[in-house]
Amino acid sequence: LINVSNGHGGRPYSSIIKVTNGGKWGSWGNIEMCPSGTYATGFGLKVEQSQGWRDDTALNGIALRCSKPLLGTQSYSTVRSDEGSWGTRTQDTWCKKGGVLTSFQLLVEGRQGLGDDTAANNI
Repeated sequence: LINVSNGHGGRPYSSIIKVTNGGKWGSWGNIEMCPSGTYATGFGLKVEQSQGWRDDTALNGIALRCSKPLLGTQSYSTVRSDEGSWGTRTQDTWCKKGGVLTSFQLLVEGRQGLGDDTAANNI
C-alpha cells in the first residue's frame, strides 16, 4: 500500500490517512505523492481472485488517480503502490466531481491457522 505517514522531498502531507487493522504481512514500498496542486480523486486496485486450493494473494496493489478536483476524470496522473505479481486491475472508482479521497476502509482477513492467509482483501 502507499505509505502516507511522512513528508517527502521537503513537501509535508496535508493529511494522513491510515488504518489500524493492517496485518503483519507485506512491506512498505517507496513513498509516492500526487503531484503538487493535485489530490487523490479516484483509485483502482490490482486484485487476484480466489485460486481455490492454490495460494491466494488477494489485494496486490492500489493506484491513486490524482487530479484537480473540479476537473474530474478529464486529466489525471497516477501514483502506484509497489504491487504483487498476480491479479488484474479493477475499474477505477472516482469521487464525485469536486471531491477528494479523505478516508477509506481496509478489509483484512484474519489469520487462518493452517489455511491460506491473504491479509488485505479490499478497500
